[in-house]
Amino acid sequence: MRLVTFIADGRERVGVLEGEHVVDPREARALQLRSEGSAAEEAAQRASDEVPGTMIGFIEGGWEAKAIAGEAVEFAVEHGGLGRAAYPLADIKLRAPIPRPPMILNMGNAYRPYGIAGFSLKPVTGVVGPDEPIVIPREITDFGACYECEIGVVIGREGRRIPNDESAYGYVFGYTVYNDVTDYGKQMGGLFGSKLHDTFCPMGPCIVTGDELGDPHRLTKRAWINGQPATERSTREMLHRVHEFVSIPSQTLTLQPGAVISTGAPDVGRIKPGDTLELEITGIGRLRNPVIAEE
Repeated sequence: MRLVTFIADGRERVGVLEGEHVVDPREARALQLRSEGSAAEEAAQRASDEVPGTMIGFIEGGWEAKAIAGEAVEFAVEHGGLGRAAYPLADIKLRAPIPRPPMILNMGNAYRPYGIAGFSLKPVTGVVGPDEPIVIPREITDFGACYECEIGVVIGREGRRIPNDESAYGYVFGYTVYNDVTDYGKQMGGLFGSKLHDTFCPMGPCIVTGDELGDPHRLTKRAWINGQPATERSTREMLHRVHEFVSIPSQTLTLQPGAVISTGAPDVGRIKPGDTLELEITGIGRLRNPVIAEE
């Protein structure tokens, strides 16, 4: 399942990507219930009770919410109800899949031959979604800002002291494209705050659930700047596995549903105001953001 947060008719909703449309699973569930004989008002109320209206709520609903939503979307597609529960991508605004995650953890780099025991918290004010700008602050160092194309791990259920083995994947809800924008001048100089600026954490365009994506260590990561290829790497290069990124921070704190964990990048690329940056991870999608200067 490919899940998005989107705005349509002035309201923020959870949606399921189906081709060039986004299906509102709550509306699809109401259509399904009406086809089974429920009155319109009753169907709307049951759909509201069964299908959470926010991404955090959907994640907390677990596999039961996912199953109900999946059946409802399948019903809408198969029975010609798509037009009443779906919105063309061109007509809606996508937001970051989780506009305000409960926590964002920046971990060590999966592509480096040293430990990843340390982590830091990235502020939720950094989160932006597709087509929203990365704002380069006035105090950026002379080196400038760089993108880092990473796979973001989305936590599906609360966990503490999670084992550092394959069982850790039971705590993973899905994956998203995560851009860990960094002021590399600050980072190389050992100065605080290189990753903490507003808009320095673009995510999207969707969350792909773990069962649909499969092995996260077999994906290609690509970047384009102003339409020109910039970098191409693979998660096959990861020296540390995703389960390590789930287990290690849980030895210190309790992971919450909707938390997002970064996994590092094997390389970076410079960006500047006026650029348009596109990051793509196969199986997840392409995240596009313009780069502008702070006014």
